[in-house]
Amino acid sequence: MKNLVNILSAANGAFDTPSGLDSIIINYFNSLGWWGNLILIVLSLVLATAFGGIIGYQREINGHSAGFRTHILISLGSALIMVLSIYGVPGEATRDPMRLAAAGVTGISFLGAGCIIKNGVNVKGLTTAASIWVTMAIGMSCGAGYFVISAITTIITIICLVSFQKLEEWASKRNSNIMILVKPDLPVMSKLVELLEKYEISYKGFDSSLAEVGDGQVLRIVFRCYKSDKADLYKFIEEFKETVNPISIEILK
Repeated sequence: MKNLVNILSAANGAFDTPSGLDSIIINYFNSLGWWGNLILIVLSLVLATAFGGIIGYQREINGHSAGFRTHILISLGSALIMVLSIYGVPGEATRDPMRLAAAGVTGISFLGAGCIIKNGVNVKGLTTAASIWVTMAIGMSCGAGYFVISAITTIITIICLVSFQKLEEWASKRNSNIMILVKPDLPVMSKLVELLEKYEISYKGFDSSLAEVGDGQVLRIVFRCYKSDKADLYKFIEEFKETVNPISIEILK
């Protein structure tokens, strides 16, 4: 089994070997011979599993679709891909250790995209997709022998997912999602935009669709708006009700 440090150093002179504590750990196990190198690989896989599990546990307790097991498998698989990229197949072969790793980075995008769901102006799953991508990077970092930086990244990721959630919730309170139901044949968009501009309400993400209500169809309009003064927002709603007479208009939570 080949030496991890030598492989990274000899790869066209394009890579720097892990430095600091990571380098000490790698050199120690490599000095033990083939079985020490085997322990190093196992250590990479175990740490990738642990770090991925920490992030996955945080997502699991918050009820997200990609939870504990998913993040573990992503991190473990990424670490294995990185190990294969470094050690390759038996025998001498000219290769780029980063080629297989790059394919893994591309492939994880499809898994992350599957977590993103758009419902009107609401987009859910972006944080889960991002945590999947970071978990993949942590796994690859473990596979490459960067144990310390993997641990630091895991800690920062948990801080972002836990502590920054309250900041995000505070910031989102300034945004309001409005849903309007009107008759399909009622011209409403011009009046809607006119009133939004009258009360200086910033808006974006108009989404309209036909929906079944009772025995008939209605036009459903959903959009996001921002207004620090909620009084103006309620004035807009009241005037819209008086001038357009919609079936309903409400602020979504």
